[in-house]
Amino acid sequence: MNDAPKAAEFLGQLFARVLIENVIPYKEVWRLIYEGGEEPGSLVESGVAAEVLGVILEIIKSEKGDPFLNEVLAGSNLRLENFRLPTMKKTSRLDKFIRS
Repeated sequence: MNDAPKAAEFLGQLFARVLIENVIPYKEVWRLIYEGGEEPGSLVESGVAAEVLGVILEIIKSEKGDPFLNEVLAGSNLRLENFRLPTMKKTSRLDKFIRS
């Protein structure tokens, strides 16, 4: 992340495109983000998962609207809080969707 500070944003944009075009299932993307990193789960531990997921949700909301986003979240049983460590002090892009 030090070498590519916008990596989480770019990954989120890529995943959002794939999801909007219905290339792979949402649950598979959520799994990849949750389990991803050099060590399994390290994206969540580092806070990157919250940023990537936040970018994805922002794009889906802006392009497809709230009803579509709500359908995606309900249909995939996504628990947003699992992608953000409770001890994380810095706010993430995901926070606005958790509080909604």
